[in-house]
Amino acid sequence: MTHYDVGGGMEGAVHPVGVVPTRRTLWTVQAMRGIAALMVVIGHSQSAAGRLMAASGEHFVRSTVMPWGAGVDLFFVLSGFIMVHASTRLFGRQGARSEFLRRRLVRIVPLYWLVTTLFLILLAAAALKGGDPFPGMGAILASYAFFPADTYSDGRFFPVFDLGWTLNYEMFFYTLFALVVPLARRRALAAVGGLLSVAVVIGMFAPGPSPLWFWTRPIILDFGLGLIVGALAGRGVRLSRGVRMVLALVGVGLLVADPFRIFNGPVGITVGNGWPRVLCAGLPIAAILAAAVLGPEPATPRLLRPVSHLGDASYSLYLFHPFALIVTEKLVQKLAFARGVEGWQLVLFMVAVALGIALCVHRWIERPMTAELARRLSRAVPPLPRTVAAHSGE
Repeated sequence: MTHYDVGGGMEGAVHPVGVVPTRRTLWTVQAMRGIAALMVVIGHSQSAAGRLMAASGEHFVRSTVMPWGAGVDLFFVLSGFIMVHASTRLFGRQGARSEFLRRRLVRIVPLYWLVTTLFLILLAAAALKGGDPFPGMGAILASYAFFPADTYSDGRFFPVFDLGWTLNYEMFFYTLFALVVPLARRRALAAVGGLLSVAVVIGMFAPGPSPLWFWTRPIILDFGLGLIVGALAGRGVRLSRGVRMVLALVGVGLLVADPFRIFNGPVGITVGNGWPRVLCAGLPIAAILAAAVLGPEPATPRLLRPVSHLGDASYSLYLFHPFALIVTEKLVQKLAFARGVEGWQLVLFMVAVALGIALCVHRWIERPMTAELARRLSRAVPPLPRTVAAHSGE
């Protein structure tokens, strides 16, 4: 059986450990993480380009070749899959819960808190110039605590930094996972799947919009779909090449078709966090992931190596690309040479700036900051006992 130690849906590398003697990277998952981040960036870049073109009296037609917002669903499905393998050595052990939470917090919190602080500085500067009002202290504290709050009184329950709404879901999933990780592996996975299902049932009766309503939207089942694929991979399930090809083609076809028009229609992304989103994005993505991992890992194609490497920086790209869009918009508005630029030229420029910033942040901020925090916490917290509890489920 192959076990992979993987760091997280938006924030970790994928490396084999334990019983596998090699140290090769599961590049298919890495590539999918890079693709997920790129989908979100391209979608947001088109929105920014549309605003700039409209301000100059020109029209910009968005591309609907892909449901760009489904990059979030890809992150969530990958997160569920990755948590199965990241916790392989934790299931059934004493202290597993605190160790799991420590790893997740080290991965998620530092960079998100940094981005939130930087965004608050921008909001303060804008407020001083007569822009939008500055968020209240309650909303700010809720943002740092990953607690859903109606920050802008629009019913969306977004944090101060808008993109943090996805991390509020991630932290909710991690909390549920932490509750069950001390159990034997099979029991733990069944329990967290059950908790996700119960949460969605509760959400059917939860008054909304509210924090409870936010946390219990059907989109959380994307994590469960990833858990299922991870459990199958962990049990050694291997599909034939033909079956994997069919899964991949069907998954891509359904994803691109977007039959409910959740991403390429009039329905907003937040409103679309219901069942149609799970059917339009979650299930197709889970099928694509199953096609990628439930079989022999192929050699990395040369053309996909950059995307695979981008997976390492996907968390930085996801969090910092709004700053790239802000910088680009200001440049286009102020510099004469930017006038008359075509909409898709703007999109490509924005994506290039976002990639450059993300790679720099990952190399000089995210990696050293995360490594130093992990090092300090590892000194303060004793290691887990090596003895695995009886009936570990393996």
